[in-house]
Amino acid sequence: MNQEEICRFICQELPRDRLQSLLESIEAAFSKSDKHLNDTYRHVPLVGPGPQSHHFMVQEALLDLLKDDDFEVINRSTRPAGGHFALVRAGSIQITTSVITLDRTPPIREAKFRRDLRQENERLRQQHPDLFQPFVPPFGANEDSLHALLLPYTAKWTERDHSRPLSCVIAVPYSDHPTSYHLWTDVSQLWQYYGEEEEALPDIAYPKLRDRMRDAENQDMNEGDKG
Repeated sequence: MNQEEICRFICQELPRDRLQSLLESIEAAFSKSDKHLNDTYRHVPLVGPGPQSHHFMVQEALLDLLKDDDFEVINRSTRPAGGHFALVRAGSIQITTSVITLDRTPPIREAKFRRDLRQENERLRQQHPDLFQPFVPPFGANEDSLHALLLPYTAKWTERDHSRPLSCVIAVPYSDHPTSYHLWTDVSQLWQYYGEEEEALPDIAYPKLRDRMRDAENQDMNEGDKG
């Protein structure tokens, strides 16, 4: 699967200023949560309240973003009930965000690709269990939207500075295999595709992209069975 095509599609559906506002909101949420944690907890180790505070502060910040006809953020409840998360809708993509604690440096090593993604998936299941249940297809309702994950990384909670993300990954999971991804890259890689607007590249239609992604998944599955 051509990852550049997926990146171009994301940038086609998510305007540059909207991506900028998402990232700025996440940074502001990290700063606000870090201040709250340091002002509130003097003796309790932050490894307890820290991750939850950052996660929900990010959701709150995203839900404050202004909406228009092509962009909105919806407050969704997890199933089973007990949590909430922000669902961003921009054109034909849906984005959810989860804060990931960094357990290694760098967070992604090419030689450990499969193992790293499995570990990240376990964290995501804890924060967004409903995203991995059949009633919420990763491609969106009626499979008419691309589902992307925006994953800001924070330092280990044994360290003190959690005032800003260490990095932010944009990921697109497989439709029926949550430990595999069509795209997993630093969000900074998206900026280069906005500069292509002047070249009048043809729009990417989501149904065609979806079919190509399904073909890639089927091919990967068949190769896995042969192995």
